Amino acid sequence: MIAVTFALPEESKDFIARLEKVKALEKGRLPVLRGELNGREIVVCHTGVGPERASARMAALLEKERFDYVISAGFAGGLDPRLSPGQVVIAANYSAGALVEAARLVPGERFYGRLSTQERIVETVEAKRNLFERTGAAAVDMETEAIFHACRQRGIALLSVRAISDAAGDPLPAPYSVWFDAATQRPRIGSLLFYLATHPARIPAFARFVRNVSLARARLTLFLAGFCSR
Repeated sequence: MIAVTFALPEESKDFIARLEKVKALEKGRLPVLRGELNGREIVVCHTGVGPERASARMAALLEKERFDYVISAGFAGGLDPRLSPGQVVIAANYSAGALVEAARLVPGERFYGRLSTQERIVETVEAKRNLFERTGAAAVDMETEAIFHACRQRGIALLSVRAISDAAGDPLPAPYSVWFDAATQRPRIGSLLFYLATHPARIPAFARFVRNVSLARARLTLFLAGFCSR
């Protein structure tokens, strides 16, 4: 049995659509689902955004089930200028060597490098550049390090895979606090619409970001389907 984690259902919905015999083990904003992919049993766990939530959710999941391995999946911000939106990154620093080698056998182009996990989202081009210079990481997320430690404590192999939603040269088109409520783990639709209405110059950038997110989700799903079907 394989566990695949995502922060939010917005990241996982294309992958879940490929599963058969899906049933909810836990309902709510951050559900846990079980299904099958080409005869392999898959559990999809949504951890929520941020290391504290991810750590707590993974501890609870791994207490209940024993997995062959875990895949930490989702979106990431690009730090390495070579990465473009939609590219899939395998984080070698958080992945078991055998799983990295297995990832190389899945058809398609991928980038292999380091991932940095931060407690807060990295919103500006300057902040991305500073983090890249300080860490040498190719991309940044907010959950993988916590998931890695939870798996290591229980001797479970992890593969970390992220798809780039925003490149190193692209700031977020709207402040994170405007469009996402960290307390409820829900998008703030009204707040986002008001921001865009009062900052119309940001609308093209936001539309481009939405397209990039869709591309990242599609390419991430393609990789996960291929990897989990081996």
